[in-house]
Amino acid sequence: MPMHALLLLAFLQAAAGGEPLRSGCSPDDEQIAAIAAGDRVQVEMSLAGEDKTCYKIRVTRPGQNLTGYVLGETLPAVAEFVRRREKASVESTEAEARLARVSSAKPAAADPAKPPVDPLISRQFEDFSGRDPSGKAVSLSGLKGRAVLVTFWSPKSANSMGQLTSIQVLYQKLHSAGLAAVGVSVDPNPYHISEALDDITLTWPQIPDRAGLAAHYQVNAKAGKTFVLDSSHRIVAAGTMGPELEKTVRDLLVEK
Repeated sequence: MPMHALLLLAFLQAAAGGEPLRSGCSPDDEQIAAIAAGDRVQVEMSLAGEDKTCYKIRVTRPGQNLTGYVLGETLPAVAEFVRRREKASVESTEAEARLARVSSAKPAAADPAKPPVDPLISRQFEDFSGRDPSGKAVSLSGLKGRAVLVTFWSPKSANSMGQLTSIQVLYQKLHSAGLAAVGVSVDPNPYHISEALDDITLTWPQIPDRAGLAAHYQVNAKAGKTFVLDSSHRIVAAGTMGPELEKTVRDLLVEK
């Protein structure tokens, strides 16, 4: 089940009083409220953060309904959300192991000279949508390229921003041949995109991750990650950069 579909209701204990509810996933983001011990907390999803995992929550109190973000697992509701998520992950892993044991086919030995294949390869990338900092609507389904790059990055990470900007030459070179691209900032605050790219001109859209995409696709926020999709948005490569990335894209562009 996708992480953004998991909803957990819990009541905060006294120890949780005063936890800041922020407008985004950065410690520098505005604190919009302080969560009190009697507040009702609904954890909606986890998002990739910088040093701590960020959680989008809804707080209900008499006369108020607030939506915002908290960092880390201090809140009992968040801790319980994480515990249930980890339990589901363990159960899924055990189920896959049982299926593997009953399989009669012996797997071929892995070639030690080749890096392990990303388990997301050949999966369909789920459609997503958002708005860029100017308010323009952007969606994966709206990108009609024969090859599509989806790059996750963080406004707080120079490494991930370097990965994003390194695509610029490739995009300019092959966009007219059918290459499309979209950048997804792991920070849900769209203003941080504008701040980070203030002196950088990118000609493909950038949107904030407000649906937990980075967490769903196991992206390290500090490192960033680029997915290469074919025209049907099936993942054909993940994490490749440089000459290997260009070769993968060119192969897709020449396919009929």
